[in-house]
Amino acid sequence: MREQPQGGPPALSPDPDASASSPLGSLQQAILEELWGAGESSVREVVALLGARGNTLAYTTVLTVMIRLHARGLLTRRREGRRDLYRAAVDPAGLSAALSREAVDRLIDAHGDEALAAFAARMRDGDPADLARLRELLNREDL
Repeated sequence: MREQPQGGPPALSPDPDASASSPLGSLQQAILEELWGAGESSVREVVALLGARGNTLAYTTVLTVMIRLHARGLLTRRREGRRDLYRAAVDPAGLSAALSREAVDRLIDAHGDEALAAFAARMRDGDPADLARLRELLNREDL
């Protein structure tokens, strides 16, 4: 990945864990944004779309990130001839829910009952409106 000239768009980080404060790296986010706008696209097309924004990235870098997004369930992939076509599996409004489910799954997988107990304590000691909302959600059939 090349450095962006001063005053140009910010450089995208190929590292999916590049930002500790965000569940998505900047390149992951940019790829999702391009696919939300373009719909189904090949890796080569996504590289070109990112390039049009002034971000020069290697094909293999974008391919690796798109494969990882697919593995996380954030992209769908279908084969057409000799190329794979990708599409965002979630819309912008559904991204937060998908990332939240992923984070909860990782937390429970790593910490099991301790994570559940910490969450229960947080809800018990927190805002009563949040606890009421949790009770409503627990009773919903569609979750």
